[in-house]
Amino acid sequence: MSRDGRYFGGGAWPRDGVVVADTQTGEVFEPDCSANCGPARGEFDPQGNYWSGGRGGMLVKFDIAKKRLFEYPLPTPYASMYSAQADKNGEIWAGEMHAGRYLRFNPKTEQFTEYVLPEPYGIDRETWIDNSTDPVTVWYVDHDGWIVRIQPLD
Repeated sequence: MSRDGRYFGGGAWPRDGVVVADTQTGEVFEPDCSANCGPARGEFDPQGNYWSGGRGGMLVKFDIAKKRLFEYPLPTPYASMYSAQADKNGEIWAGEMHAGRYLRFNPKTEQFTEYVLPEPYGIDRETWIDNSTDPVTVWYVDHDGWIVRIQPLD
C-alpha cells in the first residue's frame, strides 16, 4: 500500500507487468514491461511511485503521476531481484540475487551503487530499512541464514 493508503501495487507474475489499483477511484493500471522483466515484490516511495524488483534483471518503477512504467537494467549481468524497497529519501534498495551484491538506486540521478556481500551467492529474502539512522541502515536476511547490515558511509 502507498503511505497515504490510496494505492495498492504488486508484481503481475507470470505476466510481465505490474498492477497498481487506485482505492479512491477504483481505477486499475496494468502496464506490461519488457520480455522476462518479471516484476515481483515491491513498495511505494515517498512520492507515491511503485517500485518492484524484477526476477528478469530489471528494477521497475510505475510513475503514479505519469501512469507510466519505467525499467532500469541492473548493473550486474545475469542478476535478478526478489523485492525492492524505498527509504525515507526515496532511494531504492534491493538484493541482487545470484550476484553477491546489494544495490542502492538513486531515482534523481538514475545511478546505481552496489555493495559487495560477505558471501558470493546472495538471495535476499527479507529486508528492513532503518530510516531512523542518518544515513539509513539496511538489514537483510539471506535465504541461507546470513543476517547482513549495510551502513553507507555517505
